[in-house]
Amino acid sequence: MGVRISINHNWLEARAEQITVDLQNETFESQELFRRAEACILRRNFEKAETLLADALKISSENPFYLSYYGLCIGMRGDLGGAERLCSKAVKLNPTSPIILVNLGRILLEEGLRKEARDLFSRAYTIDNTNSAAALELSGMGVRRRPVIPFLARSNPLNFLLGRIRHRLLGLRPPGLKKL
Repeated sequence: MGVRISINHNWLEARAEQITVDLQNETFESQELFRRAEACILRRNFEKAETLLADALKISSENPFYLSYYGLCIGMRGDLGGAERLCSKAVKLNPTSPIILVNLGRILLEEGLRKEARDLFSRAYTIDNTNSAAALELSGMGVRRRPVIPFLARSNPLNFLLGRIRHRLLGLRPPGLKKL
């Protein structure tokens, strides 16, 4: 799958403070499982991370971070519908956490819902403009070109058709996810 996972160590250090505050009511065991799962995700070992997060969710079933990362893991292993439900539930539990928004955006991006994913990445970046995951995803999506006919809406069928023709004439790759 084409999700970009940031391996920025400064980001991990900054997240350590936030995680400590958010997990104050958790047990040591669930916190340790979560930290190990995060390390597995950074190494793209989604299967092991999924197992660790399932164990953490047995201890604390309503933790939004656990739900979000568990959703990301099952999404990267192919179950995008289940992943979207879990990540959406996590967003409802904690709508101001940038990383939870980014995880849902990654799942939507895998489903091909680029506009919704971009909105979530932008929202996460607005909440915390030092969030490297949101910045990484936004930069990976690229910049949209202006509509071919500027006075018509971008979603106008004529603009849509002319935009696709322009895209093909310029020989550009079809929009999609970039591989690591």
